[in-house]
Amino acid sequence: MSIQGYHISKGADDIYWILNDGDFFVKNLSKDLDTAKIRAKEKLGFIPPVSIWHRQKFIHIQPEYKTPDWLLFNDHITTYKKHLDHIKYLIKEKDCESSNYVGSIGDVLELDLELTDLFAFNSDYGSCNCYKFKDSDNNRFIYFGNSGQLDCFKNTGDNFKVSFEVKRQYEDENHDVVPYKLNHITKVKTNAPKIKYEVTQIHNFEVGIYEIWVEYISKKDYKFYYIDNSNNKILFYPKNIKTFKAAKELLYDLYDLNNEGKLSKDYLININNQERKLK
Repeated sequence: MSIQGYHISKGADDIYWILNDGDFFVKNLSKDLDTAKIRAKEKLGFIPPVSIWHRQKFIHIQPEYKTPDWLLFNDHITTYKKHLDHIKYLIKEKDCESSNYVGSIGDVLELDLELTDLFAFNSDYGSCNCYKFKDSDNNRFIYFGNSGQLDCFKNTGDNFKVSFEVKRQYEDENHDVVPYKLNHITKVKTNAPKIKYEVTQIHNFEVGIYEIWVEYISKKDYKFYYIDNSNNKILFYPKNIKTFKAAKELLYDLYDLNNEGKLSKDYLININNQERKLK
């Protein structure tokens, strides 16, 4: 309950005498009523009536926070991904720790090696290839150079027998999750068949053919493919290519077809049904 106009009342805590203007709080006056009346007169020029009513005490209620379901779901996904990443780390760590030195520096060995990585970089002597391998016991090897003996290694997972000399053995501390023992090899040789390559530059972005390649080993072992605009390798299968010369001549013919506006992906895929004689 409240009254209109200035009056003296008690605060919600029933401690201070306060000055109100109707329902609106003006100021605290005093804990003593007589002193409160004097202070009210100092402010208003008169002593307002006393009307005791207690305004409702303000109580701050801390809202209860509940994590939204969608956030709980995201947290679950994040936790699961961290778990998977940790498993991957442990696998890599074990993989690194299992690598050992093979033989001694200067030894000439022959092993089946599997390609794990291949890239080129610029050195003081020009472009250089880096081959990374592992053997059946998970020992790691690395070779730097441009030896044609390793042309048989093209894709990760390729496996060939390689003879080599151990040049250096050391711990690589920078290229995996933990340091690992590495065998630096040189003087590499393989008995893998030599692959001959030829490429023709098409650069026809409208039909989606950038380059056409042939990899030729023998009349029974050759591979044709084209590279599309997204750098995908798509195989096609010409028949009766009995020599590397015939393979190159087919690429020249396809280059001419492109200049005539007659080349397409469909033409390559169905090349054995086209009206042309393979040379």
